Amino acid sequence: MENKFYNKSYNKFLIFILFFVIGLAIYDDYGFNIDEKFHRSNGFYWLNYIAEFFNLEQLAHLSKEKLINIKGFTLSPIEHFNKYAIIFDVPAAIIEVLFKLELPVDYYQMRHFLVFFYFYVGLIFFYKILFNRFKKDSLALIGVVLLFLTPRILGDSFQNLKDIVFLTFVIITSFWYFKTIDNFNKRNIILFSLFSAISISIRMFAVFFPISFIIFCLLSLKNENYKKKINHIVFHIITCVIFLILIWPLLWENTLESFLSYFEILGQYFGAKVLFLNNYYNSTALPYSYLPVWIFISTPILHLIIFFLGFSIMSARFFGRFINIKSNQIYNDFWRGTNEKKDFFILFNFIAIFLGIIFLNIKLYNSWRIAYFLYFFIIYIGIFYINIILIKLKNINLSYNFILKFIFFLFILLTAIRIIIYHPYQSLYFNMLTPNKIKNSVEVDYTGLSAIRFLNDIVVENPNKSVVKIGVASWYPLSRMIELLDSKDISKIEIVSNKKNSSSDYIYTIGISEVDKNLYKKYEIPINFTKHKELVIDGAIIYEVYKKK
Repeated sequence: MENKFYNKSYNKFLIFILFFVIGLAIYDDYGFNIDEKFHRSNGFYWLNYIAEFFNLEQLAHLSKEKLINIKGFTLSPIEHFNKYAIIFDVPAAIIEVLFKLELPVDYYQMRHFLVFFYFYVGLIFFYKILFNRFKKDSLALIGVVLLFLTPRILGDSFQNLKDIVFLTFVIITSFWYFKTIDNFNKRNIILFSLFSAISISIRMFAVFFPISFIIFCLLSLKNENYKKKINHIVFHIITCVIFLILIWPLLWENTLESFLSYFEILGQYFGAKVLFLNNYYNSTALPYSYLPVWIFISTPILHLIIFFLGFSIMSARFFGRFINIKSNQIYNDFWRGTNEKKDFFILFNFIAIFLGIIFLNIKLYNSWRIAYFLYFFIIYIGIFYINIILIKLKNINLSYNFILKFIFFLFILLTAIRIIIYHPYQSLYFNMLTPNKIKNSVEVDYTGLSAIRFLNDIVVENPNKSVVKIGVASWYPLSRMIELLDSKDISKIEIVSNKKNSSSDYIYTIGISEVDKNLYKKYEIPINFTKHKELVIDGAIIYEVYKKK
């Protein structure tokens, strides 16, 4: 038994070390997205606010100086968009100050490693969730591997400073919800409330935690425990509100008014239209098929198969529980035991959030990255199915057992190979079932991860030219990326306005537009330009470059 335990612990340790080493080796391979400058501004804005609030004069001075020196941001002043969480941005700002990072490449790549570290912590808690539920070390590790080998999540874990951080805290919060199911005491409720508050401060989607907590408490009310459950509901709501105010400086002054102002920002329209199947839409008026189609084309086939099978079985189980509830039966709940309650929590929230996003017209853009936290539910449900298969395999002929395991690991290997093919653009991944026609009828590189590669290529291509004029046939603000070039090359690049594209040396386009390009010719390529090159990965056009004839 000791050797068995040692081997399991060793395998777990080895896998997590391997993932960390991979992250350490590749975190600086990735491009930079257009949101990073905003999040750096947000970090120093709130660091300055906190420092002034607590009379930390030196830190207040340093953070204000950093904030003033952030140039080239094309949105309104940061004071207008100050409603975002601080759980990532402020620690990143503090690290930048402590390590005296002055070069843009250095402080942005530090953030890339930091967001991967957050994701890595999320992987640890995902393991803890799966082990808590299934009590199988190997099964928990399979879940961790599947999450790590989700290409879009892996790619975003090195540069998506908001959605990956939110995914991490959704996982951590769910772990503490599971702990409240195991032991419904104040300590677990307090920790669940704390991480619920942190998650809510990142994205308002996380209100599903307190809502589902209340619903599940009410569903499990009994005559003998209703007072205790009601007390715990009230206790959770109060502690969650207190933590939300404490960890979100936006609410430190004029709490209610400031909280309501957050929803004003949510209602505003930003940036480009959404390209979906060759049509352009406002982000608040997407077709109902948007989210299902994106999940289908951008999720690995193995993940989809085990999810759909697990979802079918799990849904059938709880539907059966529902129609058979009778007051005179011993079992008159949606679940039988804590494990089924945990499964129902996952199923209930996945369905509620998925349908809510679709039918409430929740704003989505840049594929479906805002809802990437749904991958937590998708893979959990897939692991639920694998657990059923492992139970059945005990009674299956050894040859069938081997064949099933071989097929599973073959899919894992194929996904890993495609991750290598897409590197470092795993964020733009499409699965093998997606035809090239579909890949090029949706938005691909919305955040411009490939822009720095384009600029570096242009510099290399024109070594003797003092200034290279670049036009942009796209909504994408390419100018934000110039500071990431080597200092000697920054002065060589001049971005011209769209109206002067015909006078530029090159025109860069990633197909992102704030107007319907099917109706308006704002970004039409001038006739004196011809296609010079393009970046194509797995049939998907990432960007195109046109050069003056």
